[in-house]
Amino acid sequence: MDCSVKTPTWVPGADSGAALKKFFEIVKVKYQIKDLSELQQWSVDYSNQFWSEVWDFFGVIGEKGDRAQMPSKLPEALFFPEAKLSHLENLLAGGGGVSVVKEADLANAGEQFTHKELVTMVSALVNTFQEQGIGESDRVVAILPVGIEVLVSTLAGFGVGATVATASPEFGSDAILSRFSQLQPTVLVFSNSYPWQGRELDRSQMVAEVAKALPSLRLIIGLSENNELPNVVLWSAVTSDPKAVSFTKRNFDHPAYVLFTSGTTGAPKGLLHRSGGVLLKHLVEMKLHCDIKSGDRVCFYTTTGWMMWNWELSVLATGADLVLYDGAPTFPDSLRLFHFARDQKLTHLGLSARLLDLTREQHSDLKVLGGLPDLRVIMVTGSPLSQVTAQWLSDQFDGKVLISPFSGGTDLVGSFMGPNPLLPYYAGQMQGALLGMDIDCWDDNGNPCEENQVGELVCKSPFPTVPLGIWKDQGGQRFNEAYFYRWENIWVHGDLVSRTPEGGYVVHGRSDATLNVGGVRIGTGEIYSALNSLADISGALAFTQPWNGDERIVLLVVAPKITDQASYIKQIRTEIRSNCSPRHMPAEVFFVSDLPRTFNGKLAEVAVADLAHRRKVRNLESLSNPDILLEIGQFLQ
Repeated sequence: MDCSVKTPTWVPGADSGAALKKFFEIVKVKYQIKDLSELQQWSVDYSNQFWSEVWDFFGVIGEKGDRAQMPSKLPEALFFPEAKLSHLENLLAGGGGVSVVKEADLANAGEQFTHKELVTMVSALVNTFQEQGIGESDRVVAILPVGIEVLVSTLAGFGVGATVATASPEFGSDAILSRFSQLQPTVLVFSNSYPWQGRELDRSQMVAEVAKALPSLRLIIGLSENNELPNVVLWSAVTSDPKAVSFTKRNFDHPAYVLFTSGTTGAPKGLLHRSGGVLLKHLVEMKLHCDIKSGDRVCFYTTTGWMMWNWELSVLATGADLVLYDGAPTFPDSLRLFHFARDQKLTHLGLSARLLDLTREQHSDLKVLGGLPDLRVIMVTGSPLSQVTAQWLSDQFDGKVLISPFSGGTDLVGSFMGPNPLLPYYAGQMQGALLGMDIDCWDDNGNPCEENQVGELVCKSPFPTVPLGIWKDQGGQRFNEAYFYRWENIWVHGDLVSRTPEGGYVVHGRSDATLNVGGVRIGTGEIYSALNSLADISGALAFTQPWNGDERIVLLVVAPKITDQASYIKQIRTEIRSNCSPRHMPAEVFFVSDLPRTFNGKLAEVAVADLAHRRKVRNLESLSNPDILLEIGQFLQ
């Protein structure tokens, strides 16, 4: 299916992409680069030159060394082998402040923290950690909602060289222990509750279960007391004794944090990320691609269990103010984050594609907000942003706001493809590969796909946020099996993508969600793409169900406005047949109130497949709405 859109919904203005424009002007003279296409190609063909220029352009504080990159092939990534830097120093060098808005604050006034106040809190907690002997060999973990406390905890962990991991309080104890127990942490910072949909949910029992099951803990810090944990030190005590911050420079590859990703089998994989790589990659993504600059106000709605939390905190290094929201994004309704963006004068708002689908479905006219004059960029990730929703969103802002979908993952704590503020934006696409990312779309034989041909997203060359590995994966077997199983030295990300005539990319879904009917392999992404023209569908999930000795395709759709379901099912089948093939047509179409999703907003296709095949549902604890499986299960009896 041709997913391209010939008319752009946004075109760059004279002031767009100032940092990228300046960077291009510098390197085009130095390296004889003619245009943005050549800039992208140079950034991967001469990766050592590109990342060296990035270090200099952003004024990274530290000792750069003589070499930006050593020759290597994936899964190795050897960048800045002689460099020394302090991750904390570079984050705090931006000088911006922090604002925190809690769900109950319907006026979105928030609590403001100056840069000086932030530094004071971080220095106090660093001092506490040092007094307790917490250092480079330790792990600091936190069960906290988004807020100043988790930010300070993470930064203080960086300050002493510890490796940090965070989990959101809505996770169950089993889910958290399956992650944290691998790390044998020495510090736990926790909250006994978190706000959600107008209530403060008590998580004190869960926190106590986790803490008691981690015998390696030497320091337990609570935002408040927990009756089941007698040795808790209160947050107010550990942040009350600030001293001057001293920054320790460490190797470029010194670990910053562990991010966990769940597969279909085994314990969650703990991906270990390098501090220097994270800093440089995030500066490129934020300042060059997302057009974030000093004085901007930036928020990406997330929880502390999603990689976007780790991405978001790097906003501090850009000089922009970091604005945090703690609570449900749909309280009191699905316009909350847009009210929040208006009242906090955000220049950049980030949110999931699913939330935008919901907003379009429930509030078709955002202009009732009275305008958001400060907003320049809406960043979107978590799942593919449909052409219909992207066009609707752009129309709501009269084409004056850059819609910036990007795609990558926990695996690289960043993106492979995404926005470019110097190029037109076409609804339903991502504008292209990010600088420094040598990506392609390959067919089953390892050949580059033609335009509009769906294939595997691959990355062919090293980049700075290739993980150091998977925690406790001696010899790298799990890491290689996860990303390099198909072609030698080639990262296979597991996404189905296609390239467009405009130079962009379309993500069609996960390649590991392939259906097999009568021996024919069918990608779910092809079915989802065929439904793009049906604006009343805000979500869809396809899977196979055992039937008469074979498998049949079943399609679940979320379309609450449809009253004549029988007629609409005929439309659905017509679209799928004409845009895909008769083999793609579902045997059954069921209307459901919602679809199962992870806490990151991704479709949980594997969970429904397990349900349909009467298997135990894997990673049930990773679902944000597991109860929806009961509704779906009624259709499969």
